[in-house]
Order: sequence, then C-alpha cells, then structure tokens
Amino acid sequence: MAGLPDPEPAVDRPGRVRIGRGYGRDFWAVFAANFALNGAANMLVIFPLFIVRLGGGAATIGAIAAFGTAMALAVRPALPRAIERMGRRSAVFWALAIEAIALVLYIPIQSLGIPLFAVRALHGAAEGSARVALFATLFNILPAERHGEAMTIFSLNGMMPAAFAPMVGEIIYQRLGFAAFFIVAGALCGCAALAMIAVSDELGAGTGSEAGAAGGARWSELLLSRRLMPIWVATLLFSAAITSRLNFVAPFARQRHVAQIGSYFVAYSAAAIAVRLTCGSLVETVREDLMLAPSLVTLGLGIGLVSQTGGRGMLSIAGIIGGLGHGLTYPALSLMVLRRTPSAAMGQTSAIYTSLFDIAAMAAPYLLGLVAGRAGYAPMFMIAGASAVCAGICVSVAENFFGRSIAEVCDRS
Repeated sequence: MAGLPDPEPAVDRPGRVRIGRGYGRDFWAVFAANFALNGAANMLVIFPLFIVRLGGGAATIGAIAAFGTAMALAVRPALPRAIERMGRRSAVFWALAIEAIALVLYIPIQSLGIPLFAVRALHGAAEGSARVALFATLFNILPAERHGEAMTIFSLNGMMPAAFAPMVGEIIYQRLGFAAFFIVAGALCGCAALAMIAVSDELGAGTGSEAGAAGGARWSELLLSRRLMPIWVATLLFSAAITSRLNFVAPFARQRHVAQIGSYFVAYSAAAIAVRLTCGSLVETVREDLMLAPSLVTLGLGIGLVSQTGGRGMLSIAGIIGGLGHGLTYPALSLMVLRRTPSAAMGQTSAIYTSLFDIAAMAAPYLLGLVAGRAGYAPMFMIAGASAVCAGICVSVAENFFGRSIAEVCDRS
C-alpha cells in the first residue's frame, strides 16, 4: 500500500479560517457548543441510577449504554459526506437539537422496554453525529502557530463541565426528580446548538458535492496507516478504560454507601484541569508520545484505585490520580490525529477517531458490566485500569521502536 501523503503544513491548508494569533470567534463558539454538550453528557453519569430505578442492574446498564452507541456507529459511515454537504455549522446544530428532544423523551418512560431503547437509539445517534462534526471543525479553528496550546485550552470544554455537572445532576435528581434532570440536560444541548449560530460562514457553508467528502484517501488507508494505527489502538483502550468511570462509579459508590458520589467527579476534573492549565505548553514543545504514555499509565492507576472505594476519601484520591493522568491524554491524542492527517481526509479521520470512542462506549460497558455482575465492581475497575496501562505501553513501544518514531519509519519506507 502506498500509504497516505504527508499532512500539509498548517499554514498551507486550503479553506482554513484565518484567525491570526488569537483564537477568534469560531474557536470560542465551537468551544461554547462543546462546553454545553459536555455539561449534559457529564450530568448523564447519573443516568445509570435512572436505569436502576426502573429495575435494571449492572448488565442492563451496560446493555442500554451499548445500544445507544451502536446507533451512533450505524449512522457514522454517511456522516463525512453529509457534513460536507450541509456544512459543519448546520450539521452540528441539527444533531444537537435532536439530542435535546431525545433527552426530554426519557421523562415519560416508567419501565424497561422498547420505548427506553428507542429513545436511547435516537439520543446516541444524535450525540454521536454532533461529536463527529464538532471534531471536524478543529482542523479549521486552531491557530496555525499554536496547535498544541490551543488544543489544550480547547479540551478544557470537556473537563470544566465534568468538574460540576455530575454533582449538579445529582442534586437535581435528588431534589426535583428525573423529569427536571432530563429537562436541564436537554436545555444544555439546546444551548450548545444555539452557540453554533455564531460560527462564521466559512465553517457554515457546505460543499454541495461529493468531492469535499471524498477526502482523497480510502478508509483503509486511514485505518491501516502506520502513522495513525498506534493512535487508533491507544484511543480504543483509553476510551474503554474511561467508560468504567462514566457508567459504574455511581452504582458502585452507592453500593459502598458513599453519600456524595459527585465528589469523585469533582476531584477527577479539578486535577485534569490543573494539569492542562499548568502543563499545556508541553503539548507544544514535547513530543506527544513522551507525554501520552506516562499519562495513560497514571490514568490506569487512578481507575484501578476506584476498586478500593470504602469511603469518600479513597474515592476522591482515585479521582485526583485519574484526573492527573487524563489531563494531557486527550489533547495529546487529538493533536497526534490532527498533525498526522492530510487536510482533505479530515472528515474521514474525524469519523474514525470518534467512532473508536463509540466502539469502546458500546462494547466496554457491556463487557465490564458482565464482569461486575459476576465478580463484582472492584475487579471490574482493576481490569479497566489495566486497559489504560496497556494503551500507554502500546504508544511507548510503537513510537520508540528501535529508538525511532513511527513517522520516521514511514518517511523512509
């Protein structure tokens, strides 16, 4: 296989929205949309308790989470072409609007059954579509001269909501019930959709043809590229690991009689935010894999420590360590994807990258739920932590094989 062409220098990318050394309106509009969307998503760490209230257990929680993600994957192959035809602004807007509606549709559901799975399907497909289109915009909104710094700042739109949204969601459902909980989550998605209205015409316009979606590269070239394959493997293992905290921390902490579950998510997010604010410049100056491997190992240790939960103190310690590891993992992974992708293939690469998170979100909760159902939550968290450690080992071995990076090997082949 001939392989992919070298990614073009950022300054020469056609169609790039010029925003100088500042971040510009598009950057902050997309930041705001992601912030609100992630606020809703982080509130939904309480969603497993809704399943428990309906009579479901660990395996049911995993199955419902997996089903919604399967629907997101089902629509994924058509998204690059649809995004280019509609324009990224419109694609994000309508996906978020549909997700807002889906969240409200959970309110009348009173039992496990087909209606719950139907709403979960709509919810999963809409959120998955929005995230593909949002990631695709990064190619155009990051300042050319400061990719690493900007990516680290941009990634705060995920961790900052994670610092308070789970606790807010917990308070809302405890005091007002799940109807109010879903209304607030839906309103956040609606705000995310409205934020996209501020995006400039350059990102809003579609190509109106299949040429822009074709990308000049085959899916197989992107999947099997030696520049990208180590990132795909690490992303899959990383996302499998973090599904454990999103889906099972709440029921496990409740089982261990921890009163304030939100304290874990606050500690985790605060640690990750602190790392990004204080060490973000490293992403610009240090080779990504040199940060990524130790960050993944630290994340794995933090997730594994959740298994020792017996009180709020240990759970918070696990959150701090996990957050320290997570802090630079996502921006480093995303930056590696952006820097190793030819400009014309960004839509396809965005679909692959976000699909890996969805694949893990589909399979891992179900498999981990089976482990928790048979062996208990504690061993399940140890297995999830080991997945992140394996991701770190994978990156380290792949990027330093015989002292040479994968990119160097490809350049000589």
